[in-house]
Amino acid sequence: MATRLRAFFLLAILSGCRIARAPLPGPFTRADIAEIADPAHGAQSRARAVFSWFQSGSPALGAPAWLARERAELARVADESPEDGARTQAQLWQEPALALDEFFSITRETFPPAYGGFLLKPLALGREYRAVADRLQEETARLRSLHLERALGGRGAKAIAALEKASGDADALAGSLAAGDDSRYKDSVLSVAYDARLYYRALRAPSR
Repeated sequence: MATRLRAFFLLAILSGCRIARAPLPGPFTRADIAEIADPAHGAQSRARAVFSWFQSGSPALGAPAWLARERAELARVADESPEDGARTQAQLWQEPALALDEFFSITRETFPPAYGGFLLKPLALGREYRAVADRLQEETARLRSLHLERALGGRGAKAIAALEKASGDADALAGSLAAGDDSRYKDSVLSVAYDARLYYRALRAPSR
């Protein structure tokens, strides 16, 4: 009897290990999902952190110390258009972070339900991806056209470069969905996730 029980529990443990290692449905692994959506360290949380840093008022929790020294400059109107009205420099830096946040929210819809998604096919989100890619491209190009490379205490150039990389990767993803290649889709999303981290790191870097 004892031998049978030991055999039963051993079989249960081995079965559990096989279940734990079973691949998830959809294009992403568990590690990929964490890279994108981990609440503490995922790319989306980094984009949201950057957005919060540029909010007016008291500095957000975890904001780089240098931001306090740049508040006056960031509060100045840096761009004005009939469509968007007057926007401060802080708002201009927020817009790409907001677009990245939206990009990752769209991506979450392809996750399995156990990870908060709906297991949608990437192609079904083509319109949403195209809209957010165009928005990211437009807002990033605006930063470059306003010559903000020296802004943010000298961090502007690296921040814009990271955003341009993210914009290019998001644009390529939106243009390739019709091919139905899940592997290519996954790699493109993870590239944008890496770019979002570069944007975050550029803003935390020492001044040049």
